[in-house]
Amino acid sequence: MRADTLTSATVAINSMAQLKQQRGEKIYNFAAGDPIVPSNPHVIEAVAEHLAAEQVLYSPVAGLPALRKEACQWINTLYGCSYQEENAIVTPGGKFAIFAALQILLKEGDEVLIPSPYWVSYPQMTRLFKGNPVVMPTHAQNQWKLTPEILKTHLGPRSKILILNNAGNPTGTLYTEQELAALLKAAEEADLFVISDEVYSGIVYDEHRFFSCGPLAKERVLVVQSCSKNFAMTGWRVGFAFGPENLIRHMIALQGQSTTGPSTVSQWAALAALKNHTEITPFVRNAMQKRRDLFYKLFQELFQCRLEMPASSIYAFIPLSVFRTSLNSDEFCAALMDKASLASVPGSAFGAEGYFRMAFSETEIAIREGLIALKKALTT
Repeated sequence: MRADTLTSATVAINSMAQLKQQRGEKIYNFAAGDPIVPSNPHVIEAVAEHLAAEQVLYSPVAGLPALRKEACQWINTLYGCSYQEENAIVTPGGKFAIFAALQILLKEGDEVLIPSPYWVSYPQMTRLFKGNPVVMPTHAQNQWKLTPEILKTHLGPRSKILILNNAGNPTGTLYTEQELAALLKAAEEADLFVISDEVYSGIVYDEHRFFSCGPLAKERVLVVQSCSKNFAMTGWRVGFAFGPENLIRHMIALQGQSTTGPSTVSQWAALAALKNHTEITPFVRNAMQKRRDLFYKLFQELFQCRLEMPASSIYAFIPLSVFRTSLNSDEFCAALMDKASLASVPGSAFGAEGYFRMAFSETEIAIREGLIALKKALTT
């Protein structure tokens, strides 16, 4: 498989934006999902204390024991799970947890069922391990939600895995407990293993509530979590996977022969974040909600339209019909980069042509300046 077919669209566009910034060019970067907030003092202080007191050595491949224990306590307390240390692994980012699970579970020709719009890496990872991604389109009218009926119409004799993304990227889709239970029942009846990507669980707005798949089907689900969004720690690269003990053992073995595990320094930071989650996550969520509200208010004023605000995550998934353009999403985003120096991600990358994604995780100043630049580019 050629390298260019494996490249993540969001990574590629964000890298292009960063390169332009390094050259001194003005860029409005709405492509990346980086919550731009100050690092929490508890995290910085904990790392500094460890660095002053001990050497930075290899950690156990599965992660620091204290961190695995704290991660289990965190997810069990918040979401009603019942994981023990043997059900948990610390990974270098949530993405590697999904990567490792697919590598272990897939055989050539196995099918991975993926609702669209999807996070850009799911199909490419599936193909990398010679699996076949089966895309299941969902619809804005139903809040982009997968239903048991949609799932059943896409089942085949090689169906092996269902990937759920709750809360969702790029749409902000959030499932109720009843909806998850119905999907997991349908998955069990079809003998599907479920990878539940829950890395935005703490970034949930208004009166909405997050429910995890973990308590509903512990032996048939791998829950993927991360420090990146919930604690605004993207660059630290610490993720978690919680699941059946046998799968976790295989993931530990694979990690031992690949990454050797996350940075010890980053794990110290993650441990401090988890211990102070009741302070850090609300701070990040409130900052993102304020930016979400500003983004949508200003966008709707500038473009005289009405958009539904997402219930979770940090993205606006915007229909191109707002702009009455004849361009497809790739052409539209390329034009924005050219005319407005604005980086965004085309809907085609998420399996949803006719849309594009903008992250509202930048500073309020950047949001205002970027949307004004977008308006100017589209009216000249």
